[in-house]
Amino acid sequence: MTLLPSLILCVSLFQVGYSKQYLPPSTGPCNVQITPAELVDLSRVDPFSPDHSKRAIMASSFVPVNCSDESQYSPYVSQKVAAVMDQMLPLVGISFPNVTSKNFMIETKSNGSHPSLPGKEYPVIIFSPGMGASRFIYSSLMQSVASMGFVVISVDHPYDSAIVEFPDGKSINSLGVKKLRENILTALDTRAKDLSFTLDQLEETPKLIPSSFTGRLQLDKVSVIGHSFGGAAAADVMINDTRFAGGMNLDGALWGSVLQQGLDRPFINFGEGKFLHILNKTWSETWPHLRGFRREFKLNGSYHMTFSDLPLLVENAPISLEAKKNATAAVGNVSGLRVRTILSDYIAAASTYFTTGKKSPLLDRSSAEYPEVVIVR
Repeated sequence: MTLLPSLILCVSLFQVGYSKQYLPPSTGPCNVQITPAELVDLSRVDPFSPDHSKRAIMASSFVPVNCSDESQYSPYVSQKVAAVMDQMLPLVGISFPNVTSKNFMIETKSNGSHPSLPGKEYPVIIFSPGMGASRFIYSSLMQSVASMGFVVISVDHPYDSAIVEFPDGKSINSLGVKKLRENILTALDTRAKDLSFTLDQLEETPKLIPSSFTGRLQLDKVSVIGHSFGGAAAADVMINDTRFAGGMNLDGALWGSVLQQGLDRPFINFGEGKFLHILNKTWSETWPHLRGFRREFKLNGSYHMTFSDLPLLVENAPISLEAKKNATAAVGNVSGLRVRTILSDYIAAASTYFTTGKKSPLLDRSSAEYPEVVIVR
């Protein structure tokens, strides 16, 4: 599945710049430091690069830091990324006539980098966004998960992501859905290699994390999470990289060898309220081949773009009730803050199980706290 139309739907929500819009802070016990970094894989030629350059990606780390320190707000996205979002979001039916995407602000911690829990080895989650999306439209969700004590790394995949902006000012736009789908297995393999390479970087040269975290990350058992095509990448990378102890797919059709080969480690599918045919087909095809712990959830009242920050952006944008109502066709009718809370808790529960073997009741039975979540099987 692709996010380009959904992003465009939301863009019309972002047309005229007004005051700053502060997104709700995370609710976990820790503040979160957000750091972007460029990572260059010198061992690999980018299959989509017209000049056959080495594969370079951008990633953001979300690191839990000293809970006693004060936090501050920084821009949700850069001006260049905002400009692309502002062109795309209206295509999926979202209209922000009184605010541009660059006006949103996210809580972050930029001064100080001391681990919150001395002596603790921190679990790591690596996240892959949907096709045609940007890692930035998941930042509040990733921040929320990190505030619970996880180190989260969110990866952008150049030529696939809507736009990837590098520190030198260079940017790479998506090739577009048609081109990517014509090369779907190459795109999938490239994503999987991006995720493994990101994990390599955490082991070798941790540019993404504060120096005080060096040697304190649990890198032999890592969780991998993805939305849409990112969920397919999460499954694909687990086939050959055993450092990934478990994965979660957020509303994505599965592709590639996992359909028949399956997985021998835990894998969870989490879908929208009314599954699309392609989800039913690929999830059902893969289900018998999932040999580790397996679970399938659905979130009632959700749609494909519910599994991002877009519901939260719509909820906090200074727009009319009618505009917010119209946006539900893209983001669902579960409130943005509620969505973030639900997804954060289920991602945290899954990742804790993947890395420690400790299973939360959320993974095995219906929850009175989250009646919107249904265990399908």
